[in-house]
Amino acid sequence: MRLGRTAVWSAGLLAAAVLASANSTQRQQEENWHMLDSWLDKVLESAPVKVKPQKVARIEDSSVRTLFPGSDFYGVSFATWPIAPRLPKELSHDTLVRVRDDQSVEPIRDPDSLKTFLATALTGIRDEKQAEEAALASVRLAQSVAKARSFGTPTVTVSRQGDAIVADARSAASDPEGGEVAVHLEFAADGKPKTEALVVQDRTRRGPPG
Repeated sequence: MRLGRTAVWSAGLLAAAVLASANSTQRQQEENWHMLDSWLDKVLESAPVKVKPQKVARIEDSSVRTLFPGSDFYGVSFATWPIAPRLPKELSHDTLVRVRDDQSVEPIRDPDSLKTFLATALTGIRDEKQAEEAALASVRLAQSVAKARSFGTPTVTVSRQGDAIVADARSAASDPEGGEVAVHLEFAADGKPKTEALVVQDRTRRGPPG
């Protein structure tokens, strides 16, 4: 099938726009990565002993990107064997770090800190599909503050209970670590989570060193 000149021109413009958007996203991700690196260097200057993260990984998850546009999230983990190092107060041995496109940095140190974050960051959840997305994103973030480091595919259940939408998500840790992370969310009619019902649990265990 032959495309007319106008159609070809429009297709070219669309391709150029997609490429420009991809390049812009990549540049922003690089800027956020450098911001995280600089922040970690500054924070770790106050550590009692010299220590570096064992692993720093950007969270690549479509649900996280959908729920929190304009932000990149990173899992920052430190080796705990043979001796767990003492860290500055901003960090735990398994920390989730949010870097916004405006270059602000927000560390989330543990499941309790993640619960506080989700209670204020999740908004506008008014149907089952949005609740499912929120639960998937939340359990993915919970993996980064868990003791285990490797997880399988999460499972999610969503239901309506009166005016509320209830969502539960679980993700099992891979062998040989074991256990699971779990998130329970209940969204009120205004689209915000009920803080008193919000639960983030880490039931995992650390695997052998290596």
